[in-house]
Amino acid sequence: MQEREGTPAMTSRERVLAAIRHQEPDRVPIDCGGTLSSISQFAYRRLLKHLGLDLPITINDTVQQLAWPHEEVLQLIGADIRHIGPGAPDGFEPITIAGNPADAYAEYASGDEQHAFQDEWGVVWRRAAYYYDMVKHPLAGASLEEMKAYKLPDPENPGRFRGLREKAKALYESSGCAIQADQGSGGLLEMPLWLRGFAEFYMDLASGSPFAEILLDRVLEYLMAFYNKYLEALKGYVNIVAIGDDYAMQDRLLMSPAMWRRYVKPRYAKLLQFIKSKADVYCFHHSCGAVVPIIDDLIEIGVDILNPTQPRAKGMWDSRELKKCFGDRITFHGGIDEQQILPRGTPADVVEEVKRRISGFAPGGGYILAAAHNVQADVPPENILAMYNAAREYGRYPINIPEVKWEE
Repeated sequence: MQEREGTPAMTSRERVLAAIRHQEPDRVPIDCGGTLSSISQFAYRRLLKHLGLDLPITINDTVQQLAWPHEEVLQLIGADIRHIGPGAPDGFEPITIAGNPADAYAEYASGDEQHAFQDEWGVVWRRAAYYYDMVKHPLAGASLEEMKAYKLPDPENPGRFRGLREKAKALYESSGCAIQADQGSGGLLEMPLWLRGFAEFYMDLASGSPFAEILLDRVLEYLMAFYNKYLEALKGYVNIVAIGDDYAMQDRLLMSPAMWRRYVKPRYAKLLQFIKSKADVYCFHHSCGAVVPIIDDLIEIGVDILNPTQPRAKGMWDSRELKKCFGDRITFHGGIDEQQILPRGTPADVVEEVKRRISGFAPGGGYILAAAHNVQADVPPENILAMYNAAREYGRYPINIPEVKWEE
């Protein structure tokens, strides 16, 4: 693509790092990949067909059914970040659950291949449609002593890290892109919810039960041990480290700000401080939903990049207001509406959405464009391409997009 006269082209890595540092790069960086900003394999299959590419698909995330985007596709759309993640642990394979009546989990399975499986944490997942849903929580109904005795996975299992440094080095040196290290598990709050069950763990929190704090501390201990080895393997070849949880729904937080600040914030502060002590990296944090009440807190504990910036959640639509309140202290990532416009809009609607987010978030740097979460299964290929094409066209600095429509 021809650059504006007088605007020197940057490498992808330079472009991403400038944006995170709140400097204006040559254009808004684009992200696609990993486990938080990738493409459902169902949408990706249609995209490959639309592009005339006959390529095998590798699944990156079984639960979300995400594809690893091919390098050819990433270059075509102008993606500036490449993702890397831990390997599978030695000695464990997900336990496929068939519909055998003698099987203890038969009620969760239909007999279809991999319709249900048990992960290394003991959580059972069942294929619902495009995703897998949790149907068994190993600590549901457990006593405090049973929880303390429950064996968590080994965060230092060598299979997670074997060959990772060599892979990261090759990717860093060959791609010219910023490298993001993705998660190896759910987050600090997610894992207790998955292990205990949502209703029970939220009751543990609400009642002030020691069960909640002890389980949170056990998961924190796991995560710190994992990131210690992970960053040891990746140090020098990674720019961004992803962590994630979900703190909010469409119109509010999943718990009160006071409860989040009591239980979650201090533990995440400790984890982020630890991560940044291990490597010179920026911390990317995912949370869907209406997180405005705690954005200042996330900034305070060291979050550098906030994803997915879900625009139809309460308080998240007006990118100009978010930028005004927080944009000099955090980089916004995502923002392109996944609930209405990408799946149901026309390509022209998608272009308007891209223009809206760039005009709101991008001035002064501090914005990485992506879908607001992974591109879902119902998004047509024409809209996927419209998003990335518009990002390259309208994201060039200086930003000058007239007549942006802000009405929902």
